[in-house]
Amino acid sequence: MGIARTSHDSGSITGSTISVSLLVTLALQSAIPPFATDMYTPAFPEMTENLATTSALIGLTLTTFFLGFGSGQVIGGALSDQLGRRRPMIAGGLLALVGSVVCAFSPHIAVLLIGRFFQGFGGGCAAAVARAVLVDLTYGHVLARMMSLLQALTGLAPMIAPIAGGLIVTYWPWRMVFWSLALFTLVMSACAWKWVPESLPSESRHTGGIPRFFRGAAHVLRTRTFVGFMLTSVMSSFCMFGYISNATYVLQGHLGLSPIAFSWIFAGNALLSTLLALVNVRLIGRFEPRHLIQCGLILSAAGVIILLLSVAVWGLPLIPTCIGFAVLMSANAFIFGNSSALSLGEARENAGTASAVQGLLQSLANGLSAPLATAGGDSSAWPMILVMIGGSVGAWLAFWLITRGGKTSHPAATLR
Repeated sequence: MGIARTSHDSGSITGSTISVSLLVTLALQSAIPPFATDMYTPAFPEMTENLATTSALIGLTLTTFFLGFGSGQVIGGALSDQLGRRRPMIAGGLLALVGSVVCAFSPHIAVLLIGRFFQGFGGGCAAAVARAVLVDLTYGHVLARMMSLLQALTGLAPMIAPIAGGLIVTYWPWRMVFWSLALFTLVMSACAWKWVPESLPSESRHTGGIPRFFRGAAHVLRTRTFVGFMLTSVMSSFCMFGYISNATYVLQGHLGLSPIAFSWIFAGNALLSTLLALVNVRLIGRFEPRHLIQCGLILSAAGVIILLLSVAVWGLPLIPTCIGFAVLMSANAFIFGNSSALSLGEARENAGTASAVQGLLQSLANGLSAPLATAGGDSSAWPMILVMIGGSVGAWLAFWLITRGGKTSHPAATLR
């Protein structure tokens, strides 16, 4: 598969292509969060005992990872606009490798927290630059298709990670999870070195260091369509993380499912989202990405309404609850790829910075959603429902009020 991009300045077709190996490599750069979070959570009790610590401090390793992931996107995106894309991406992967090894050797909780921060920081660098590479190489509908394909490939990670993690902690000590993550980050870095081209020519790079990042961030945040589509994605992610963080309490704690049954439901919803992301790829070109986002927002609202009825009226029965979760996850297939393409397409001259801003805000939204949604534990699902309502309403407001009247400013690329 190859995709030739259209030059924004001349309208001519260039030789730049997106190969399957490049697209898979970019997906690997974005897959660290689900692997680094979903794989080791089954080992929390063993880690608490082995490190002679508390469950609260073990839970803090999740927060530390996302702090690193968010800050890594800022630094990685800024550096990639100034130094080019390849070096920050490869360096980010290697830093995540170092963090994984530190976690595997951790003698106590303080060292584990340090390792988790560097693991997240390196992963954030790599993820931010991966999105910027796509913006460098594609435009318009092709960018939307590539973002959706990237989402589909990355969506395999939350399907694989919990099952792989469960198998690892069943047969090996918890440290083997981090050795597995070290291997993953090594492969990720090697693939970036092998298949990611330098997509930002030297004449298109910016100078000025970190202050230049803040000026670039201020510029993209003054671009109305960028902000609108970015917030559509961010608020949808806030809604989705209500499900991701609290589903285990609902399905295992309240409904009594076994961990393996929960893992299969969780993986099935991830697979459904991945398959529908591939459907979205086929629909782009026949339908405008804006219209597909609208369909996703309708699905998201429908999923939230089903879950609201399940909690408030039906007493949280298994089948309607699972249907609500499935509909909610289905919506993401039509929201994330399209909204990311439309937002980043409006900030092409600061693609790395724009990707970092979007990634940082999404990390903050996810980090805020998780503790709010899980506030009720397995005794009440109402905090989760309120988080989902807030995220769904916020996404609708961003889409209708902020992006209204805006138009994408770059022509579509062509497939070949």
